[in-house]
Amino acid sequence: MMLRHRLLTATLLVPVFLWVIHLGGWLYSAVVLVLLAIGAWEFTRIAAIADVRPSTWISIAGVWAVAGAVVLMDGRWMIPVVVTLLLCSMAWHVFSFERGARTPLQDWAVTLAAPFYLGGLGGHLLALRLLPHGALWTLTVLPAMWLSDTGAYAMGSWLGRRPMARRTSPNKTWEGFFGGVVWGAVFGGLLAELWQRFGAVSPDLLGWREGVVIGVLVSVAGTVGDLGISMLKRQAGLKDTGRLLAGHGGVLDRIDSWLLAGAVSYYFILWIVLR
Repeated sequence: MMLRHRLLTATLLVPVFLWVIHLGGWLYSAVVLVLLAIGAWEFTRIAAIADVRPSTWISIAGVWAVAGAVVLMDGRWMIPVVVTLLLCSMAWHVFSFERGARTPLQDWAVTLAAPFYLGGLGGHLLALRLLPHGALWTLTVLPAMWLSDTGAYAMGSWLGRRPMARRTSPNKTWEGFFGGVVWGAVFGGLLAELWQRFGAVSPDLLGWREGVVIGVLVSVAGTVGDLGISMLKRQAGLKDTGRLLAGHGGVLDRIDSWLLAGAVSYYFILWIVLR
């Protein structure tokens, strides 16, 4: 039943998101920002279940502000955003402490963690789409990430024997991890070849070698992101971050691997490929 729900949800949402990536512009930005906001809400919900009380609204506003500053890639914007976020969050938690909050240090830390984690990393998904040939880069990075996830799940279910992080994610195995890396590399290379033929992109810019590297990067970085959110869920005693996506849990369960994968891929493309 769970697998059927996962497949149905993926079948419905993946084509829609591919279309959104292709269109880009305000629609893509709006979808990413909404996903980040929901992810921030789920992030603060995990903390609340663990008896920490961050400010949800400051976190969400901070996510959008930090993501916007990342897109601009200009310290003249990022520094004022950070100062404002520190000021507002500190003022709020002093007020909250005066009203009886028992864990102001943890509350304040989580209020700040969501913007820097979700906004700081998630902003790279917006920046990636704004690169030259950004649609094709994004249509390589994210599908390679999704296919790597699928490969890790399939290979882990079939051959998985050695737990990768027994306490954090008991079902994740080394066999699944390496299977995901292979799938990511193979499909990253295939996607690069596909965009050469149908996306009018030069093989000198996006060739199969670049696709393979992107596939490996998103597989490794995505696994770290997934384990990080799993660690937080274990402390709160949760299986999923939410119930919005049938068979997939919450939004944060889905985008946890995208965040680090998108950021790492962005810098590989910017510093190595487009140099």
